[in-house]
Formats: sequence, structure tokens, C-alpha cells
Amino acid sequence: MSESILQQLLCLMAMASAEISQESYTVVHGYRLTNTPMGTVDYKPAKKSKAWCLQHCLALSCASASFRETDGICELHSLKLYDGDSTFVESDDWIYMEPRSDVLTWDGWTVVFRAQKHTGTSSYLAWMNDSIYHDHPLLPPRLQPGCFSPNTSRPCGDHFRSKIMSTWETAGIQLVKVLLMKNSRVRRESVFDGTGTTKMSWFTETRVVYSTWTDLKTSTYNYFSIEGHPYNRRFMISNSYNGCPNDIMWMMVIDGDDVNHACKWDHPATAPKFLYTLKNTKTVTGNLADFEYGDVMAILVKTGN
Repeated sequence: MSESILQQLLCLMAMASAEISQESYTVVHGYRLTNTPMGTVDYKPAKKSKAWCLQHCLALSCASASFRETDGICELHSLKLYDGDSTFVESDDWIYMEPRSDVLTWDGWTVVFRAQKHTGTSSYLAWMNDSIYHDHPLLPPRLQPGCFSPNTSRPCGDHFRSKIMSTWETAGIQLVKVLLMKNSRVRRESVFDGTGTTKMSWFTETRVVYSTWTDLKTSTYNYFSIEGHPYNRRFMISNSYNGCPNDIMWMMVIDGDDVNHACKWDHPATAPKFLYTLKNTKTVTGNLADFEYGDVMAILVKTGN
């Protein structure tokens, strides 16, 4: 028996054992990955269908598949649509499919929240809203692929929220990481002890495990909380108020135009905005020369027993 025929038989046997059900995969029309595929399936049955293509994907443990129904081309990929290194085009001729996973992960951490700048919607209200989640990236309520990606240059018009947010206290969370990102790079990072916490209580000075701000574990604060200083200064870590040019802080999310505060950064043209110091310690706001506005604030967790 030739090697090609043997490989084909092995593939068909694996396909026969692969379970295909509506619960095991997601399908969305209009996308095709343009990264070099890990393989293109040549064997085409008389009846071409996306289920046939997905069977190959599941049998060969691919991350996703692009399928053109008109001619049965099935491209298997080692990347997913929202991975940072993936490239794609929007085309009505193609169907994108991937085996469904329960969580979104980056580098071994589970993403529970990804707040996007300039959406015009409150990141704090999204954080608090237990009625919505987007863990299956291609299912309604559907977000743009960029909303799941560490590549911050991709279009995204909303905040990603995981279903873990709604079960925080029973999810076995051990560590929580906050990433402030710009141009797809992590600019500032802090890790917190998440054991025994709620979705609100982990973000506090007594829980800091590590931070690129070297004084975060040893300083004093007037605000260190997710709620921050209502109504639009959220996820706030601040040392003191001394009048706008002399305020001292590390970071805050400016979640809207705040008539209760007089500082220039409290009145953005479009919110939210992620403001943080580029120094390694708390910083006087001044004219914000030592600060930066980020593209994304991502919150990730490690879970365990």
C-alpha cells in the first residue's frame, strides 16, 4: 500500500472517530485566514460541506479551518482568527470554522476582560455586567476578531468579557494579571493574589504580588480600587490629590466625561482612555509628559485547585 493511500486511510479513520456536534465548533461566514495553512485537504467527497472540512480539522487537531463551499477547498490552520500572529481577509466566499473552546487564553493565562479604548461605552459597566459574556468568540453576541487579540492594532469596537467574571468566587482564581498595552506591546504589568477574592476585591494594595511599578507594594494611596473615584475614574491607583498638575498616581481608566472633576484628562473626546505613568514609580501628573494613553487594558487569571 502506498504511503499516500495509507495516510488517507488513517485520516478517514480519525475522522470517523471525531465527534461532530453543534456544541463542538463555531462557524462564521465571511472570513479566511491568509497565513500559510498547515495543510490543504485534497480528498473531496461528492457532496462538499463545511462539516466535512471540520471533520478533517478535528481529526488532525488543527486550530481552525477556512472552507470555500463553491469548490470544496478546505485549508487547515495552526492559528485562530483572533491570535496575535494571524492574518485574514473578509470575503463572502469563505466560511471560517474552529473547534469551540470554553476560554480565551494568552500565553497560558485565561483572559477574563479586555477593555478597548475609544469605544464610547463604559469599561466599568461592562466589568460589572454579569448578564453578558463572549467566551465563544464567533457566537452572538459577536465581537470583531480584534476584540480577542493581543494585537491591539486590529479593529475592535467593544469590550471582551468572560463568563468567568460571573462565577469569580467559585472559579478557583489564584493570580490576576493586569496588562496595559499600546501598539501590541505590554507597557505596564501588575500581578495580584486572587485567592479568596471577588471580582472587585483583588485590586488592592495588600494583594500586589509583582508590578513593573517598583513602589506599588510599599507606597500609600488615596485610591486603589476598581470602583476608583466615581463617577468616571475607574481602576484607579493614586497616591494623592494636590490640584490637577500636582496629583500623584500610577494609573486610571477614564471611563467618560466627568463633570465632577476639573482635570483636563477627565474630559476626553472619546472614552474610555487608559492613562498610566511610564516611570517605574508613582509620578506627578504635571502636563502628563511622563504618562501615556494605552490602547487596551487586559485582565487575565490563573486558576487551580
